[in-house]
Amino acid sequence: MDQVRPPLVHDSWLRRAGRHVLAALLVALTTAIAGFLSLDRLAEADIVLMYLLAITATAALYGLEPAIVAAALSVAAFDWFFVPPFHTFTVESSRHLLTFGMMFAVGVFVSGVATRLRQQRFDAELRRRTDEVRGALLSAVSHDLRTPLAAIAGAATALQQDNAPLPDADRRALLDSIAGQAFHLERLVGELLDMTRVEAGALALRKEWIPAEEIVGSAIERMRAQLSPRELRTELAADLPLLHVDPVLFEQVLVNLLDNAARHTPAATTVTVSARRLGAGVELAVADDGPGLPAGVDVFQKLVRGPGAQGGGLGLGLAICKSVVVAHGGNIVASPAPRGARLVITLPLPPTPPGGA
Repeated sequence: MDQVRPPLVHDSWLRRAGRHVLAALLVALTTAIAGFLSLDRLAEADIVLMYLLAITATAALYGLEPAIVAAALSVAAFDWFFVPPFHTFTVESSRHLLTFGMMFAVGVFVSGVATRLRQQRFDAELRRRTDEVRGALLSAVSHDLRTPLAAIAGAATALQQDNAPLPDADRRALLDSIAGQAFHLERLVGELLDMTRVEAGALALRKEWIPAEEIVGSAIERMRAQLSPRELRTELAADLPLLHVDPVLFEQVLVNLLDNAARHTPAATTVTVSARRLGAGVELAVADDGPGLPAGVDVFQKLVRGPGAQGGGLGLGLAICKSVVVAHGGNIVASPAPRGARLVITLPLPPTPPGGA
């Protein structure tokens, strides 16, 4: 699911300025239309209603703050162009002061109502999409957790049979099945717990200075059995700086990338982990020469699973990777490759640690 922001959060100053400019243009257009129609003796009340319509439209399209700007500009434009003496801010009749005050107050009130309705529509849409994701997640969890549990229960039941002793080879195969399915179950539960932390905003980073070689090596060791019999290669540049990352979370990112390669590539595949300096940052990549990524699919979205995945999965691994990398100030993308898949992490070049890099 695409991440959605509430419409009332603070945007960048450039986007906010753009909305204010659009509000001013809408008031200018209203003024031009009112000026043209006033040639036919348009009443002042009609002009006021036209400005209120422009303010309401601004609130519905751009939010409360631009609508307040539109209300202030509308009062100024109405006074300048349509209240005698024209083209001055001097007011001959005190009744126009009341008109200005009511016009601004009603404009702000209507803007607030329109903005609340806009927020309510957003909240309703967010709840709907959240319910859809929750339903899809529950469906995936119920299926993907049931499969390894059934396999473990079946293998354990077979080992408990006393009526016919099992050959050592069969017993070993059943034990391997239990171990493999238990690892798979552990990974699924870990993904769910990690995504729960991400969604709850509890992704607290405990950064340390750590060599890239150490974190890459640890991730490879954890995944060596799952990647067998694939060929594992490492291409680590000699001038890599120390990484300033949360070692536990960042190692899990690399584990998830390697697990993704293991589940989507055949046994004869080569998997390469590389790291190098790149401009003002560090680039880490996990590449393989397997079938590649599905076209037109954002693999970093939750619940997205590529075709032909071995061993199932909830489609959360790469989404967790993205959340952790972004929390470190970096980015992760699926980079074009001659063949296979190449997932690339870029991190800003860390400052020099105490004692030098």
